[in-house]
Amino acid sequence: MKKICVFLCFSLATGHISAQDSILMSYKRNFARASLTEKLSVLSDAATDSYASAFIGQLYGFALQFSLSEAYLLADDADMIALTKAAARGAGQTGERDSAETLLNLCSLYSDSSVRVEILNALATTAQGNVRVIADLNQLLDDQNNAFIAGMDPDYQTLQAGLATLGALGDESSYLVLFSAYSLPYPGVITEAARLALGRIRGNYDAFLAGVIRDSPPHDKLKAFSLVADNAPHDVQIPVASKNILAQTALDMALSADDPASYTLRYEAVRVLTGLGWTGASEPVVRHFYQVQTDYAHGTAVKGRFIEAIACLGAMRTPEAAQILAIQFGLFNSQTEQTGGFDEDILLATINALGDIGDKVAFDHLFYVNFLPYSNEVKAAAKTALAKLKW
Repeated sequence: MKKICVFLCFSLATGHISAQDSILMSYKRNFARASLTEKLSVLSDAATDSYASAFIGQLYGFALQFSLSEAYLLADDADMIALTKAAARGAGQTGERDSAETLLNLCSLYSDSSVRVEILNALATTAQGNVRVIADLNQLLDDQNNAFIAGMDPDYQTLQAGLATLGALGDESSYLVLFSAYSLPYPGVITEAARLALGRIRGNYDAFLAGVIRDSPPHDKLKAFSLVADNAPHDVQIPVASKNILAQTALDMALSADDPASYTLRYEAVRVLTGLGWTGASEPVVRHFYQVQTDYAHGTAVKGRFIEAIACLGAMRTPEAAQILAIQFGLFNSQTEQTGGFDEDILLATINALGDIGDKVAFDHLFYVNFLPYSNEVKAAAKTALAKLKW
């Protein structure tokens, strides 16, 4: 009896599959016999069939094969464009993975932006895990980047769709080409699309950024660090521990170079490290402080940069940072005692930093403020800092 039931179930299932195959063949025949203007209607009718979920993806694939076979003759025909867009959209919605390579081939044959956008949108689902197609898409974007560098104007609609597709596919082989797009002076909408795509890649984002910051030219180092410094809520979130390392690496790299991009990178890294307050970065922060101190004394750095360096040193909260700032403040006191002149902004920054660290090494210098001709604001800040010292 059990064998009979199994046989009946198998027979019913086989019959059901055969029925679906028969329906698919029927629509394929209708599609093949229809005129170009009527083929789109065949797809529309099939999509409303009660059995559509079982065969419609294959029918879209069949239609795409037709578009590919006739593209050389009809790629500019309005009816063919409409048909190809509909079939690509349908393949994408159904995730018809067997159509991925057909879609990729079609992308190079149609010059119409709207078709190429639909094709790329469809590849975002149909090419999932397809290493060959993803590699070709990476190459297409790389070719576009190189053409842009050579001075050619791109199809920005297609470019934006391609970036989004690579982001949706999420393969870490796309990191470099997406970062190249992010680094180039494309319009803001393209740069943002590349940024979003980078954040969607399923790989070690932190390690990728660290590699770029360590090994790339200064401009690329700066662009990579911007993804750390300006990590937005809609981006992939970089853990604080990774930000610490990346910011320290950026500062290390920037301190060893002398060019405008590295100069900017130094101050961006300092800004991030000040907010993070990670003591592990104390060594490069100290080097940065001395460099800016020298630059400020020689008139090659503005006062604001020196104040930022003081604040970052204070954020390290290490005994070494306290010692350096205390010595610096002692020199300010001596200068004020001898000349009566002082820079209140720099004084306040130093006092606040010493208070943040709270090391008692600053006690004598802070206490001596009361005996010098400082402003009431400076004296009040010194009093507050004294109260923060730890004994």
